[in-house]
Amino acid sequence: MSIGTTIKKLRRDKGITQEQLAELLGLSTNAISQWECDKTAPDISHLPVLANIFEVSADVLLGIDLAKSKKQAEIEEFKAEYAKLHSQGKTEERVLLSRAMQKKYPNDETVRHHLMRALQNEDADKYFEEIVSLGEQLLQSEKTEYRLGAIRGLCLTHLHKGDRKTALQYADMMPQGTDLHLHVLEGDELVLHCQNYFWKVFDKMYVYMLSLLDCPEAGYTFEEKHSMWKMLYDMIGMIFTDKDFGFFDDRLARISFFMAAQSAKAGRFEQAFDELEMLIAHLEKLKNFSKIEHTSLLVNKIKFSSDNITKHTEETLGHFYWRHLNRVLADVYAPVKDSPRYAAIMERLAAL
Repeated sequence: MSIGTTIKKLRRDKGITQEQLAELLGLSTNAISQWECDKTAPDISHLPVLANIFEVSADVLLGIDLAKSKKQAEIEEFKAEYAKLHSQGKTEERVLLSRAMQKKYPNDETVRHHLMRALQNEDADKYFEEIVSLGEQLLQSEKTEYRLGAIRGLCLTHLHKGDRKTALQYADMMPQGTDLHLHVLEGDELVLHCQNYFWKVFDKMYVYMLSLLDCPEAGYTFEEKHSMWKMLYDMIGMIFTDKDFGFFDDRLARISFFMAAQSAKAGRFEQAFDELEMLIAHLEKLKNFSKIEHTSLLVNKIKFSSDNITKHTEETLGHFYWRHLNRVLADVYAPVKDSPRYAAIMERLAAL
């Protein structure tokens, strides 16, 4: 909308005639008419007076607020579509969507943030330079989410490249995370905050356990690794006493797979079969999972939807583990590859 059109609209909204506006400004009626026909434009010195008459900001007169509103609406639409693609594991599509938005708003940090995340998931090696460039720009963001996301992304990207020294520099930039919410929140908000902590800490325990047991220097035996995974499996069961696992069926499925691998490596194949069947049971529950209102005491205020689960690939977890058993662990399960029970497990996994 041009400034002339804006003045015309605001004048009519105020019930002011061209003659009255001209008198207030000390101008001719013809001058006002020329503005509203976009033949001429008001002098910059007239803007504060016009803003005062119409009781709006100069930005509104110049159409800046309208442009901002249009951009904000488009950014929100972009974020919603991005989240939908992320939940479907469509990483390449997220990259394309972000690039299209970047062409329109090249300096928008929300677009930069989302593009950086998508590029990391797509191919951190191929897009290394671009990821680093986006991350370094986002370090200056006033939004904590974007700034901390950039630190995390830069840390992991440099680590992926084998540059541990630089990765550590970024890791040291992360805040210690003192939880002040415990002292600020009250009532239902405090209850939900505390319950979310229990929920999140067990998810973190899974991630940390994965890293710990994958580290050769830890020196754990097959038996010890199995025992540690079993401990975590049982602890999650202690939190979700009603077996209302929801998202945690994903974590329990993965843990069951790792337990089975350690059992098989130790030659305990029947136990490994039991644990692979546990994996399938959790995956079947996860496949049918839509949303849940937890009932277990430590998490009974938490509601969780499958829409909140993000994926980096369209491959199902069942197919991923079927493929893993066929390739990575083929030698481990070679002694029982012709077992009817193992064949049935593989068939069920392939179908998931």
